[in-house]
Amino acid sequence: MRKFTHKDNLIIRSNEMLNILFNIQSSGREYPAKDISEYELIESEKDHVTNIMRVNHSGEVAAQGLYIGHALLAKTQEQKKMMLNMASEEKDHLEWCDQRIKELDGNTSIFNPVWFSGSIAIGMLSSMTNDKNALGFIEETEKQVAEHLESNINKIPKKDNKTYSILKKMKSDEEHHGETARSLGSSKLSNNLKNIMKITAGFMKFASYKI
Repeated sequence: MRKFTHKDNLIIRSNEMLNILFNIQSSGREYPAKDISEYELIESEKDHVTNIMRVNHSGEVAAQGLYIGHALLAKTQEQKKMMLNMASEEKDHLEWCDQRIKELDGNTSIFNPVWFSGSIAIGMLSSMTNDKNALGFIEETEKQVAEHLESNINKIPKKDNKTYSILKKMKSDEEHHGETARSLGSSKLSNNLKNIMKITAGFMKFASYKI
């Protein structure tokens, strides 16, 4: 059984504190891979899938921070409620990724506290702009995440139905979040800002894939 490091415990305690403050609970949805049999992967495949799921776990840690940051400075109760509802679904994703990593005997990224705290700050800064820009940031974030998940689906071994079912459900949720932001009147972000978001996400993916 994997032992929690000091950094693991730090992010767990920080997340628990913010969850208590905002009463964020997972929606309790069933683990997508619950009834799917494990196909025995060779060691290199297992390592590759573990690394992919570690990146996705880090992404969900960042998503929690992003939505909590938005909720902290939300201008309306409606916007705050929307952000916390999304955080609840993202918490499902976090738990699913964590469970899959454990099934593969892997570890989560040591950088998670950095992604978490940084995303809270980004969420707060985004929320300080007007509502349409804040929603535009959410829409673009979810679009890029959905594209990332689609890429992951194409990279995992075709026989790994457990991981496939998790990634497929996560992608569907992210697309729904983006559609929600768009339906509420999100504005389009500049290409420069989109590129900065992609570069930042790329750095996180690279670091989390390794450790």
